[in-house]
Amino acid sequence: MLENWLKPLPLDTLWSNHSLPWQLGSKTSFHAAGFELPSWHSFPIALITCDGPGMTEMRNALYSFKCFPDDFNFLDLGVLRKSNDSFALPLFEEIFNTGVFPILVTNDSSLNKSFMQALHNVYSSLHLTTIDDRFRCFPFQSASEFPYLDTFLSIDGETTEGGHIIGIQSHLVPSGGFTYCDEKGVSLHRLGQAKQNLQELEPSIRHADICILEMSAIKYTDFPSQIPKSPSGFNLEEICQLSRYAGLSDTLKGFSISGFDFKHSNNQIDDQGLAQIIWYFLDGFNNKKGDFPVNFDGMIEYLVEVKDHQELLTFWKSNRSGRWWVQIEKANASNENINLRLIPVSYQDYLDACEGELSTRVLKALVKYS
Repeated sequence: MLENWLKPLPLDTLWSNHSLPWQLGSKTSFHAAGFELPSWHSFPIALITCDGPGMTEMRNALYSFKCFPDDFNFLDLGVLRKSNDSFALPLFEEIFNTGVFPILVTNDSSLNKSFMQALHNVYSSLHLTTIDDRFRCFPFQSASEFPYLDTFLSIDGETTEGGHIIGIQSHLVPSGGFTYCDEKGVSLHRLGQAKQNLQELEPSIRHADICILEMSAIKYTDFPSQIPKSPSGFNLEEICQLSRYAGLSDTLKGFSISGFDFKHSNNQIDDQGLAQIIWYFLDGFNNKKGDFPVNFDGMIEYLVEVKDHQELLTFWKSNRSGRWWVQIEKANASNENINLRLIPVSYQDYLDACEGELSTRVLKALVKYS
């Protein structure tokens, strides 16, 4: 069935030199020309790319890197036959329906629309985190800059959980953009603040159902093939760290990397850089702690009294990962049942609460979910 949307890969020419036991290529299953499509439903995670320049070189780099333990099953499903929303939407829905985690790598940022829509069609709620240098929403961005956030913001507010844009650059956000985002429940993390402490960004990534990385969030000198060009941004090492945070998330269901063009680039470093980002995401995925609490076993409870807050705040810390959550309680209309939500936070958020100050993240969670 997936063959309708995906073209197989020329396996014999791509990875013949990357079959050493320690290399990722030797531990990966492929949708390859001349072979039947593997039983893809049984794989936890799969790669899909566009059919553009540089994808062969990116794969050559990725599959030359170190592999993961033998029980880590990774599938390369090949390349999209067409790169347009209406064509790709049923493919993404099919993959999300099976529970396979897709990594989408595409030069065409507009595919993020169908990627998000497919996830929302399959699941009842949607929380979005993007790593981007601008707010891609009409009328704040033109059609040529792929305002895919329109898709997210047009979804019924009762089924969206808000969002985060990490790495936003103030000079690229038109007047009114910050107010508009706040009204829509989208938190903006400015580049300067984000770079000061990457660990403080981890809860915002951990909270997401889908994460989109726009390569314009990286500064040009670290990734010249980006679209559009940006002289400032994260460096490659920082993006790899953020990608690893995304891989570690227990709630994330899809990861997209977009916004680049290798057509006019002879820079092999960009192929390596893109492969590194994928590898560090896989490293996080391989090291998931499985500690998103479906119950509170293995969790430590901390009660904090905060001035001007009527009730004690409850924080939870995981013994397995050291990660933190704050508990938000909401009564239904009859006050008979209490709904509990656990919102990802940082250790610093907990320390601030102990000092009688609530961080912006905790305050927004209380306003939205209480």
